[in-house]
Amino acid sequence: MSKKCIAVLLALVLILSLSSVGFAAMKVRISVCNAPTHPQNIGLEIFKNYVEEKTNGEMKINVYPNSQLGAERESVEQCKNGSLEMATASAGPLTTFNSKFMVLDIPFAFDSYDVAWMVLDGPVGQKLLESCEEVGLKGLSFMENGFRHVTNNVRPITKLEDFKNIKIRTMEAPMHMENFKLLGANPTPVPWTELYLTLQQKIVDGQENPLANLWEVKMYEVQKYASLTGHIYDPMPLVADLKWFNSLTPKQQSIIEKGAILAQNYSRFVNSAREEELARLLTEKGMVINDVSTEEKARMRDASQAKVVEAIKKNTDPAFVDEWLKAIEKAGEDIKAGL
Repeated sequence: MSKKCIAVLLALVLILSLSSVGFAAMKVRISVCNAPTHPQNIGLEIFKNYVEEKTNGEMKINVYPNSQLGAERESVEQCKNGSLEMATASAGPLTTFNSKFMVLDIPFAFDSYDVAWMVLDGPVGQKLLESCEEVGLKGLSFMENGFRHVTNNVRPITKLEDFKNIKIRTMEAPMHMENFKLLGANPTPVPWTELYLTLQQKIVDGQENPLANLWEVKMYEVQKYASLTGHIYDPMPLVADLKWFNSLTPKQQSIIEKGAILAQNYSRFVNSAREEELARLLTEKGMVINDVSTEEKARMRDASQAKVVEAIKKNTDPAFVDEWLKAIEKAGEDIKAGL
């Protein structure tokens, strides 16, 4: 073999070896507190498939359910500190890092999924996501969790007075606790990962969570009554480490952003489509489920909302709180326009 042929072969080997190094997939970890069958995790599977396909395998998405990488607040802190790429968390834990998310803790702010989605997907909701950059995070979308409802072992909640003296577990969120104090209950913050054991040991009488979570952790084993209070709409914002996101190419960033919206929307459809069936299954398992009348929800709203809003304004930008409330009002007006 001539020296020229040998040189060509060596060059080809070098090119191939460099190419194989270049195609090493970037690993992207997403920390999630819920089980794989939760609506947000199902949505994140859409995200995973979309991103991996559109990047031609350059990015490998790994979703870690059931708080494998840490609880919600811990996972967001890891993103903020640059030790984790992405995470989801309820608005409550996010307020530790970005006080503007307290607007999602305003009780009885939304009376339907439609109004909630109109606000979150509108200018003020996007402004909330964008504000994450002020604290080193990239807000991408609002994964679905659903409306929160109260469960307990004392009595059904059918009216405001039924909250009196019930010891209820809340998230580690000051405004959630304030809401239940104003309703007459005794709130106690407990991390999601410790909730079932806390109820099993009767440390608290009850708790509050969306229907998907009640089913996921077999709440029917430790709780008798489920009252559909719908006191807070609770999305699960998907956030990323801002420095990591900014290190991506513009094309990769665009794919991540589009995939996040696809995941958000899919998780919403999954959740809303299964809630009636979840209520039936929980009833079948022995839970006593009751609706709460519009009139009684109004009384609950009157008892707590204004004072919670006042407290929120002391902890974050009051102008943004007003903008948020105006967006909710406008969404309701737009729905009724011309009727």
